[in-house]
Amino acid sequence: MTDTAKKFSMKKYFKETKAEMKKVSWPSRKEVLQHTEVVLVSILIIGVALWAVDMGFGKVLDIFLMK
Repeated sequence: MTDTAKKFSMKKYFKETKAEMKKVSWPSRKEVLQHTEVVLVSILIIGVALWAVDMGFGKVLDIFLMK
C-alpha cells in the first residue's frame, strides 16, 4: 500500500467528522429566522412575477388565436 492510498477507517472517519463539526460556526436562531423570511418573501415575489408574465403571454396568445 502506498502513502497516497491509505486504508479507510470508519472509526477515524467519524472521529474526524466530529472534530470538524465542532469547528462549524452555526447561525443563531434569529439569523435562521431572518434568512427563512428572506427566502419565503423572494419565492412569493418571483411566483407573482412569473404568474403575471404567464397571464400576459396567455392574453397575447388569445389575441393571436382569435384572429
